[in-house]
Amino acid sequence: MPIEASIPIRVISQDAFHAIDHVMLGHAFAVHNEYGRLLDESFYKSEVAHRCVRDGIAVKREVLIRVRHATFHKDYFIDMLLDGSTVIEGKAVEAIAPSHQGQALNYLLLAGTHHGSLVNFRPTRVQRDFVSTRLTHELRRCFDVSRHAWPNDDNHHRLEDIATAFCADVGLGLDLVLYRQAFAHLLGGLSRDPRPVAVLTEESVVHRHFMHMLTEDESFAVTAMSGINDARNHLQRLLNHTRLRGIAWINLPINEVRFEFLRNHGNSDLLMTTPPCVLVSSR
Repeated sequence: MPIEASIPIRVISQDAFHAIDHVMLGHAFAVHNEYGRLLDESFYKSEVAHRCVRDGIAVKREVLIRVRHATFHKDYFIDMLLDGSTVIEGKAVEAIAPSHQGQALNYLLLAGTHHGSLVNFRPTRVQRDFVSTRLTHELRRCFDVSRHAWPNDDNHHRLEDIATAFCADVGLGLDLVLYRQAFAHLLGGLSRDPRPVAVLTEESVVHRHFMHMLTEDESFAVTAMSGINDARNHLQRLLNHTRLRGIAWINLPINEVRFEFLRNHGNSDLLMTTPPCVLVSSR
């Protein structure tokens, strides 16, 4: 199986979820009222878990879910799983950010369940976000493949085959870092680790941006953008300020794996001088 949980995880109805979540949330408010908002995240999660167990709700902490494909694997850990079904992510931050919501949604998709809660103990009042999805593993594996100016050579064929096979096995919609790390690992060689690419204005280096390389003069980028034109525009701007020949771009919205090659439209003389990953003196 491409996604393996360390314990069985059940899919329950929204009403059943809310019944369990209501008990958990009551304990979250009680702990917050009793101890205040300034303690460590680990304390709040531990205390809420203890009180849920006291009420007869089974609690598992740090539930391991492993994503595996060929020689690649990556581990994730769910903060709390209540009654073998309900995903709870605990935070102690100033405010819940989209990245936290994305993390909670990622855990729902990995667990193959539909409902979860994101609970933040740092504000003056407990902040709780309800997270839900109707996507299943089967739905996430249904996608179209499209190619746009995609080169017809061995390097690009190999990247396309790796990306398509991984997405067909694991599905779309998961943590974007997972796809980047998996593609880099499976490509191997100079793709394995990001390399510093000089970002230039005229002939001066103004920044060193780490990118995964497909070849010595071409990188690959993985995004999950719904706005294709905006994503392309910003990638092209970056590319035009490097010595790279191009970027092999893979975009992974739900229902599509899109392969597009972006060619550098910057100074052609600059492209032929110094290799893209050789850093010259900064201005």
